Amino acid sequence: MEEKIFQYPNISETAFSINLLGFNLNIQWYGLSYIAGILLAWLLMAKLVQNKDLWFTGKSIIERSEVDDLITYMIVGIIIGGRLGYCLFYAPSYYFDNPIRTIYVWEGGMSFHGGFLGVLISGILFGIRKKVSLMSLGDLIAFASPPGLFFGRIANFINGELWGKPTNSTFGIQFTKGQGQYCPSSNDIPCFRHPSQLYEAFFEGIVLMLILYYLVFFRKALKIPGIIFGSFLLGYGVIRFSIEFLREPDAFFITNENPYGYVIEFFPGIGISMGQLLTIPMIIFGLLMIFVVTKRNFDAN
Repeated sequence: MEEKIFQYPNISETAFSINLLGFNLNIQWYGLSYIAGILLAWLLMAKLVQNKDLWFTGKSIIERSEVDDLITYMIVGIIIGGRLGYCLFYAPSYYFDNPIRTIYVWEGGMSFHGGFLGVLISGILFGIRKKVSLMSLGDLIAFASPPGLFFGRIANFINGELWGKPTNSTFGIQFTKGQGQYCPSSNDIPCFRHPSQLYEAFFEGIVLMLILYYLVFFRKALKIPGIIFGSFLLGYGVIRFSIEFLREPDAFFITNENPYGYVIEFFPGIGISMGQLLTIPMIIFGLLMIFVVTKRNFDAN
């Protein structure tokens, strides 16, 4: 077997513990990733609204003091949308039979697509309440989103979850937690897998952030409302769809009759996963949004 580039660090899911009034509180990396993503989103949005020259009217859509309010809306949308999305998209039959477990967030299970819809709805409610352009508000939120994706995927890697498919390449990692440490055909044979969490952290978090940063600060894309939001949808959609080919599907979808975990199988051994299916509308909508707003801006000029 080829020499491997990476070794799984085998870090504990618990970042640190606090003893408070006799109660031992375990602080998880996954929770810290949410906090880090939200704090960075807050800082990035504050930076954008203070730079009024970036916006199409020469005036930011909301004041700096209103960013705190927007963050509160986003937190509610992420938590409720992410949890409901996971329950409905990935294990609906289980949660319909056990509805009380929908609120058991400590058991794990959050969906990006559900969290995205939650943020979208909460953003619309905020925009209506503040009477601001929903397109520009979408640009603001989209620009601040990649850091949260980065830290979330790093936490997935630390937890040893959402692992990639088996591989013999030099990028393969032998996970030491959960079923990811074994090959699909046996619970006794150690398995090297793609670290798909790290692939997603790099492309969804770092590369997508650099693309949006370039569009905002070098191409002045905020002057065309909707471009950044559309670019985020398109960029995330293409990245997620591509990396899903290297990512092991969720166990809920894998059966003896469907060993690849496809939700739609076009031909034997060829199909798409739930993650890809949910990403297709993002790609289509992102392309349409970029086309429409660009054409509208060209016609206006």
